[in-house]
Amino acid sequence: MGEKKKNLDDLLAGLGLEGSETELTDAGWAPEAPAEVEASGEEKNPVEVVEHFLVGLFLYLDPAYTLELRQDGEYIYVEVFGGDLGRLIGKEGRTLRALETLTNAVLARHFGHRHRVLIDAAGYKRRRADKAVARAMEAAKLAAETGEAVPLPPMPPAERRAVHVALKDHPEVYTESEGQGEERHVVVFPRKEEA
Repeated sequence: MGEKKKNLDDLLAGLGLEGSETELTDAGWAPEAPAEVEASGEEKNPVEVVEHFLVGLFLYLDPAYTLELRQDGEYIYVEVFGGDLGRLIGKEGRTLRALETLTNAVLARHFGHRHRVLIDAAGYKRRRADKAVARAMEAAKLAAETGEAVPLPPMPPAERRAVHVALKDHPEVYTESEGQGEERHVVVFPRKEEA
């Protein structure tokens, strides 16, 4: 009980986000205009900004987490290992998506929207995308055999994108996304034979 409780400003400062740098709006947290150069005059590296933010956050959550980061063009890929990955992933990946959104907001604070962070926890998103593609292949076979559209269950954007890419060149079916919000899903349609 001797440890002083930290307030939000202390936590933000520890993560590299001073309270004066952020503004809370009706839509949520909004960063100020992008700033690319530190006060020392050194140019910031987007991977270092992401790593600094996530390491600081994970030290508060669970120091057992470790990170692997790599940059490929405008994308920064982060793989998280160790710690309680189930807690980090959350129900149906919601906590992981929220962490990704927050990290992208921090990165936008420093660099605008020129970079995008994609976070995975021990291959969770990759496995989910692989399962979605496997379901889509089964749906493609069914749509081709029956001649009827086959809807897939709702899925996050990354999984829908994986399905569209996997079936993009399929000779017997094509895909479209339908629905709004969390109900958005892919429908596999049979290609009409040309007369």
